[in-house]
Amino acid sequence: MDMSPYRDLFVSESRSHISAFGELILRLEDSPGESAVIDELFRHAHSLKGMAATMGYEQIVAIAHNMESQLSKVRNGEFALLPPLADLLLEGSDALARLTSEIESGSDSGEDITELVERLSSFDPTAEVHTRYPATVIHSDAESHPEPSTPRTHQFRQTDSFKSIRIRTETLDHLVNITGELITNRYRLAEAVRLADAAESQESLHQLSTLLRNLRDVVFKARMLPFAFIAERFPRLVRDLAHKQGKEIHFQLEGKEIELDRGILEEIAEPIVHILRNAVDHGMETADERVMAGKPFRGTIALTVRRDKDYAEIIIEDDGRGMDPERLKLKGIEKGLISPEQSTEMTQQEAYQLICMPGFSTTETVTDISGRGVGMDAVRETVHSLAGVLKIQSQRGHGSRFVMRLPITVSIIPALIVQSGHIEIALPLNVVIRTVELESSEITDESGRPTVTLGDKSLPIRNLRQALNLPTTPAPESDLQSVIICDIGTTLAIGVDRIVSQQEIFVRPLRSPLSHLRGISGATITGDGRVLFVADAGALA
Repeated sequence: MDMSPYRDLFVSESRSHISAFGELILRLEDSPGESAVIDELFRHAHSLKGMAATMGYEQIVAIAHNMESQLSKVRNGEFALLPPLADLLLEGSDALARLTSEIESGSDSGEDITELVERLSSFDPTAEVHTRYPATVIHSDAESHPEPSTPRTHQFRQTDSFKSIRIRTETLDHLVNITGELITNRYRLAEAVRLADAAESQESLHQLSTLLRNLRDVVFKARMLPFAFIAERFPRLVRDLAHKQGKEIHFQLEGKEIELDRGILEEIAEPIVHILRNAVDHGMETADERVMAGKPFRGTIALTVRRDKDYAEIIIEDDGRGMDPERLKLKGIEKGLISPEQSTEMTQQEAYQLICMPGFSTTETVTDISGRGVGMDAVRETVHSLAGVLKIQSQRGHGSRFVMRLPITVSIIPALIVQSGHIEIALPLNVVIRTVELESSEITDESGRPTVTLGDKSLPIRNLRQALNLPTTPAPESDLQSVIICDIGTTLAIGVDRIVSQQEIFVRPLRSPLSHLRGISGATITGDGRVLFVADAGALA
């Protein structure tokens, strides 16, 4: 019987089992006594073995069968799932993932799994613990794994029903592009109706606008994926890095069910990895260092996702060393990134943002984890390219906190259209706090910087033309209007000549050489056919 028509279904189902497998192993490592998790792990291994046997994939059968056998011993109480067995099971899970990818691509790397299968089948927990993990016995008491104050429930995977189908991502991308074009053409139609003074068309135009909004919402919903789509590898990443450095770290993950646009998830995954790696390498102390500092020997890194209307906040925080703003300034001066004069004027938040400058690093030794001064600059650039905001908080000796505030989607966004000189620019509305009108007398000079006082806050103000290096034109006779934007934890006033309108725009990416324009993240087409650039608020700040 030809089983090839069922290959795609096998790959999809196998990846669900393998993904759940890795998550549950890490969960069981933290709470060895959770019988429900052990049972679920066993069922995933058994189901995968059965599927592979039906399809004739003998290598997957061999690995899954031996993993199932070891889990059966854990379930029967012969031994606990200690780190050596967890490592071995995760190694088996990685091998299963590689074999599944080969089945999907139709390739064959010729990987020899004989040695892995032998280690799985002959695993001796007593010998492994004493030879490879001598410290495991020391920290396997109640202090290492405290009992949770409230029972934790595990969400088991539900079988897909026929009410849902799989759609190729290229199809969804094309659907978003069509919707964006329709929204652009709706504004062009509205402009034509206005010029023609065709009042009888207003009702039809209003109905079209309503239908387009509904279409936009449905398309966005189709592209939305839970944060869990990219989060499955993070617990394993932290665990492996902590073991490699001999550190005791507990990883917490909350908000996996929060949904974001697939495009944003794909872009933000690597920045999160950079921050987590830095947290393990730079932020967290060893167990001995923590005890000497009066902290629990086991540190905590928490990744939390929250939804705030049309935006999501991704928060990564740790209870490690924290950062010293004065040391950051000294490093910035040492590397020639800032001058001593600039350092004296910097706020704490500006000092923390130094770690996002290319080439900045406080570590003296380059490792395979970090220390080359790359990573955080890419994080900031990615967040800004997604029309997001990156904020850094820290307290020396008590840890650090990174907050990325991102729109749920970035293809079709609300924007404020502003004019400066002869140029109109679109500002993503998510960075706009409010707009105010200012007279020239309200702008003062503070330490060589133009500033304006709003309420009890003194804000730096920057002219949009200067920020974008546009030609200088005579100042308008009317009051200067300014858009207040918030970025990188700093509130900044951007001075413009005129606020034109507020509307939804379809953001198109820029290609080279326009992609190198500083302060610009994309472009859009207006209702009258003009091209407007979309400002990168981070670069402006």
